[in-house]
Amino acid sequence: KTIKSIDDEVLIDTCWALSYLSDGSSEKIQAVIEAHVCPRLIELLKHKSSTVQKPALRTVGNIVTGDAMHTQVIIESDGLPCLLELLSSPKKNIRKEACWAISNITAGNKEQIQAVIDTSGMIPMLIQMLSDTGVAVRKEATYAISNVTEGGTSEQMKTLVEQGC
Repeated sequence: KTIKSIDDEVLIDTCWALSYLSDGSSEKIQAVIEAHVCPRLIELLKHKSSTVQKPALRTVGNIVTGDAMHTQVIIESDGLPCLLELLSSPKKNIRKEACWAISNITAGNKEQIQAVIDTSGMIPMLIQMLSDTGVAVRKEATYAISNVTEGGTSEQMKTLVEQGC
């Protein structure tokens, strides 16, 4: 119930708790998913305060480190457009965490890679992140793109090239 709060402090504490719960085994990630909080976490990625966004983003990032089904829950909750938006955050750490989450999605299956490619503007923005002032942001953007080349189809790699990679 606290995840539905409108109080920022409650949201921050709740999201950090979910972050700690989802950091680890597949069973822990599944327990967080079964609590039906993913749609609300995605909403919180759009919160006006970066102090709320950060733990929500960390939790989403932890979820996509799980298996393909865990990652799919975030994709189906419309997480990709929100992650794309966070790549434009003025906060370097938010950009890094968003790239990290996207890199974990591109480490998934071919359909999940395609979902990233199909998110309008995602690949050009990841390419732009390769020139970010933050080394950690550049590193995570590099992983996001290189994961496509590792696990993607030749058509998906062709799309990368066509979009400027």
